[in-house]
Amino acid sequence: MEIRGSGRRVLPLVLLLVLAALAVVLTAAALGAGGVPGGGARSGAADARPGRSASGAGGSDRVDLAARVDAYTAGFGPSTPYTSPDEGQRRAIADGVAQAVEGDRDRAGRSLRTVGYRLTEFVDSGSGRRLTEIADASSAAEAQRGWGRVYLDLSAKASWSVQVPHPIFDSRTELLGVDVFRAAPGGVLVLAGAHRKAGADGSSDPAHRTDTVFDAVTAALAARGLPGVQVHGFDEGSLPGRDAVVSGGTAPAGPAADLTADGLERAGFAVCRAWRDKCGHLEGTTNVQGRFAAGLGVPWLHVELGNGLRTDPEQRAEVAAVLAATARSWGGAVRP
Repeated sequence: MEIRGSGRRVLPLVLLLVLAALAVVLTAAALGAGGVPGGGARSGAADARPGRSASGAGGSDRVDLAARVDAYTAGFGPSTPYTSPDEGQRRAIADGVAQAVEGDRDRAGRSLRTVGYRLTEFVDSGSGRRLTEIADASSAAEAQRGWGRVYLDLSAKASWSVQVPHPIFDSRTELLGVDVFRAAPGGVLVLAGAHRKAGADGSSDPAHRTDTVFDAVTAALAARGLPGVQVHGFDEGSLPGRDAVVSGGTAPAGPAADLTADGLERAGFAVCRAWRDKCGHLEGTTNVQGRFAAGLGVPWLHVELGNGLRTDPEQRAEVAAVLAATARSWGGAVRP
């Protein structure tokens, strides 16, 4: 059909058709960049974690730390992957943790990014405190490497740590660590990232290896004078008549050891005091974190707990209250 009239009438129609085609192209490009719903994430992409990332973006998400740690450790087992970190990787994470403890978030973020870690902030719904999580930026890398996580309480100056070297293997010590961390201000929760038996030749047993991220982080904290309490579990059959063993490792027992043992006894638990009793092989004298702290003269406790004290929520809460009292004795002034 012939179009009558001048070219001035045809040009607007052509222009509209061109603009419509351009809109279709731009929409397709946007969908391609963002991903098709249901198409899955790109390989190697960082996970979306709650809170504020190292870039400073984000909001004030509330997260249940106990549920988060429980979900993280639930898949740990003797056949799950573990990759030994090299010295540079261990140092980068330890430096990042130390810088975060000192309040230098920007430097911490830069150190951690070199090895694929990042900082995330959120509010723990169980304590109401704002925390920093230091962890792998990608869950795929986290599952393969098994290097662990660190949590910092931002409500107070860091003044002590609770260390969990054998999550799952020592049942519910991971939740005990959370309970203690929540119960006293100024804490640093150091959580191993793999089952004790996951690595070849004991490589994923951080309580007895100095080539783990866990050991590098706890050493960095001890070097800054932060006392620590490390929680373990034992089968009551290996020490009949006792519910707990308290020890300073290779160091002489100090006030914190007595305070902890006294508190557990007041709660009704039978305690073996390693500095005066025979406690079998549960005294922590071969623990490498304890030996390092002793060399620096920094207070450190090794606490072994029977199954019921870890797995029964009421008993676990009583133990956490005792250990939190010890942590408070180490200090922790709220930041202005």
